[in-house]
Amino acid sequence: MRRPHPAPETRTVTDLSTPSSLRRLIEESDHAFAVIEKAVTTLRDRIELIEPGDEDVIEILRAHLLAINSPSDVLKFFSLELLERVEPSRAQEVFLQAVDALARSPIQPERTYPVERAMIKKLGEGQATRALPALAVLAGREVYPLSRTAARAVATLVGSTDQEAITDRLKRDDLPEASRPQELSEGVSRALWPTRRTSSKSSQERRRELTYRNALPSAAGAAALRPEGERGRQRRLSSILRSASRDPHRCGNCDQHDESIKIGHVVPSSRGGTDMPGNLVALCGDCRRKLPRSRQDLFDDDSGPRATELPQLNLF
Repeated sequence: MRRPHPAPETRTVTDLSTPSSLRRLIEESDHAFAVIEKAVTTLRDRIELIEPGDEDVIEILRAHLLAINSPSDVLKFFSLELLERVEPSRAQEVFLQAVDALARSPIQPERTYPVERAMIKKLGEGQATRALPALAVLAGREVYPLSRTAARAVATLVGSTDQEAITDRLKRDDLPEASRPQELSEGVSRALWPTRRTSSKSSQERRRELTYRNALPSAAGAAALRPEGERGRQRRLSSILRSASRDPHRCGNCDQHDESIKIGHVVPSSRGGTDMPGNLVALCGDCRRKLPRSRQDLFDDDSGPRATELPQLNLF
């Protein structure tokens, strides 16, 4: 009598013990938040084994902190503090990315965003002037208490609460994202000194109304942060691949070095794709021309006419 084959074992996050395995599982799940949370919990339980500068640990913590609308504030505080301990030089860059994403995203009115406010304070204290446009946008949205924290960070970075001084700083060439400096500085002033109105409503009720009204980014707020240019986008995505020990100048399909290499997303941003390394692919001009027509928008491609007779890639 034949003995039945044992059922295959199911590999779960709790079976994994190394940061590299946890990071790989996050990427394979397309950065599902439940998987990220479990990975961070595993890191917390094995914190004595974490080494400073561990790239896998940094990417896990980065994924957790960039999940800005996921309510796990206690565990996120752990990620924030651990990131500063493991790689303090990278922490500010992650904080910048989180604040920029928050400024461009809907805000959940019922949340107070304590971790994001902590990151905002650290950017102000660390004199991260690159954060000024995003912080000014958050201040102008009048979503409290987030806006008040952002406005105070702007004042710290500028070194003044004077509206004209803030406008002048936002006009400088090193902040190209600040497309409406005057409007941005007015929003900062409103957040610093809310107008007192005579009303039967309590201050808390008025603040709640403002928060719900401004939960979604306004047209003015969206315009205040200019869209990222293609050249800057490619530089940013290249740095992400380098941080994952991948060569941004080597084609992910034919493995050749090429001057025409461009980096794009496997799952497009419009469908929830992230900028994490597992969702990025570098392709040369020849391989981009072989992409399926349904994925022609993956790259801002100027590599020449698309040859229909070429075999299509099966990457996607």
